[in-house]
Amino acid sequence: MVQALKRVSPSRAWVAAVTFSVFFTAVIWVTGPDLQRFLVTLLPDQGASWYYWKLPVRDSTTMTVVWALYLGHQVSVWAAIRWAEVNLRDWRKSPDTLNRYSLAVLGVNAVFMVLHLVQTHLWFDGLAQDAPIFTSQGSVIVMLSVTIILENRRRGFILGRKLERPFTPGVVAFFRRTHMYVFSWALVYTFWFHPMAYDPQLVSGFLYMFLLFTQMSLAFTGVHLRRWWIVLLESYVAIHAVIVAVYNTAFFNSADMWPMFFTGFAFMFVFTYIYALDLGGKTRLAVAAAYAATLAWIYSPGPIGLGRELAKLTRLEFLWIPIILYGLALAFAAPIYLVKRRG
Repeated sequence: MVQALKRVSPSRAWVAAVTFSVFFTAVIWVTGPDLQRFLVTLLPDQGASWYYWKLPVRDSTTMTVVWALYLGHQVSVWAAIRWAEVNLRDWRKSPDTLNRYSLAVLGVNAVFMVLHLVQTHLWFDGLAQDAPIFTSQGSVIVMLSVTIILENRRRGFILGRKLERPFTPGVVAFFRRTHMYVFSWALVYTFWFHPMAYDPQLVSGFLYMFLLFTQMSLAFTGVHLRRWWIVLLESYVAIHAVIVAVYNTAFFNSADMWPMFFTGFAFMFVFTYIYALDLGGKTRLAVAAAYAATLAWIYSPGPIGLGRELAKLTRLEFLWIPIILYGLALAFAAPIYLVKRRG
């Protein structure tokens, strides 16, 4: 069986994993109404620091099970990464071969996806019962910021311009050696943070998570390095963020923040991510013009525009997310650069 699976190409494994991701997301949606007995007990939203999808009372048995499942998932993935580091040092000589690491992690992730769904329907709560919401949000931000460092040599920092310092070859090599441990923590931790409820915010987030699991599983293959796939994964966060913001505004009376998320992540695509793709200068210019036109529409008065307050434009809200991501990339790289320079 294992030998037969190894004859499957990474590309076909990618198709299968993406298909399974979409299918399992549909399963979460279809089975979601069965969670109504939990959903009716949830407390009203209490602001940005409040996590809505946790039960009013913490159950110690539930949380023991959840933490045990999380740790089992996390340690399994870390062990697979360590095995691959030792045994797949020459994987670039056969990037179109599905290796044992990929087979193992694809299987591990699939098993724990099923276990998390079962756990949600039995006890509901995820790690959010014991951990603050910013830990889940922050882990994704860390992943996106480190990716900026990793991709600097291929697409540049901004407008295709590479940063030589602090993103030196030695610094980039450091993050290449360590990023899989950090990214897998960000993914597995966030996965177990949320219950598998069928709210649109959670469902869109789980689909994103499953696609990222696919990327993690196909490390040490050529699929993992496909530029368009990396750009897609980085850009999907804009869709998820807009869904979350719109839903929160509609149902929880939160501030209308979707333009900030959309324009911020779209800025990253237009001025950084797109430079990984083999596109001509005219195409990139057209995309930038479309972005500028979208900004004009959002902040123009109706009926022509959306009519968002100009004060938010003057506060440069469309740059808040880029400033955070670029700033963190520099902040993560700088100390490593200084240590290596002194060494």
